[in-house]
Amino acid sequence: MRTLLIDGDILVVSTGAVLEREIDWGDDEWTLTCDVKEVKSTVLDTIKRLERDLDADQSVITLSQGLTFRHHLYAGYKAGRGRKPVGTTEVKRWLIEEHGAKYKEGIEADDVMGILATNPRLIKGEKIIVSQDKDMLTIPGKVYRNGEIIEVSEAEALHNWLMQTLTGDVTDGYPGCPGMGPVKAKKLLDSLEEGEPFWPAIVGAYEKVGLTADDALMQARLARILRNEDYDHAKKEPILWKPN
Repeated sequence: MRTLLIDGDILVVSTGAVLEREIDWGDDEWTLTCDVKEVKSTVLDTIKRLERDLDADQSVITLSQGLTFRHHLYAGYKAGRGRKPVGTTEVKRWLIEEHGAKYKEGIEADDVMGILATNPRLIKGEKIIVSQDKDMLTIPGKVYRNGEIIEVSEAEALHNWLMQTLTGDVTDGYPGCPGMGPVKAKKLLDSLEEGEPFWPAIVGAYEKVGLTADDALMQARLARILRNEDYDHAKKEPILWKPN
């Protein structure tokens, strides 16, 4: 059994953006419109094509709605994001109510994919995350992006998460460690001996620029896509990551 875990946020927004139309009513009056039926049809066609191309037995669509725990942790989280395409809210409602898309209050579509991918009981068999978001490379397992299936090891997932912790994410609006670009961050992580605890090195990088361990922890929590062990299924809330 092969199951696709599809990033519904990217699917809905990218489809809606392509199908938006400008209307010129004359006298410098313009409006945006979108045939939501066409968006819905295109979304379903895309899901079917992915299932066919990847020889999958089923798909699970994941979605985000409203504010998440990251917004409450950090006021600037995704603060610079622009508007969503016309009809986005309706398409998400339709996917949840009529096509069983998965949504959990307070966490993002990325987190739902991460939890489902790392939970051994909720979905049996092989699972493949389908997302162009580089954040999903912080989850061990299989990820389909740029036309190929990538196998992400535990070590690679850890490395990718720590890179995000150090460099931040401009798109998501959290800064990481000031002055720490990808080259510098990779050099720092590559300098660690096998089995050496990584957290002191991360904190050291932040302290070197006048910040604290709490600042480092905040960025690590913002960068971490939830796995099964990071979510309390009984309380339906995330378990914030803590260093050992």
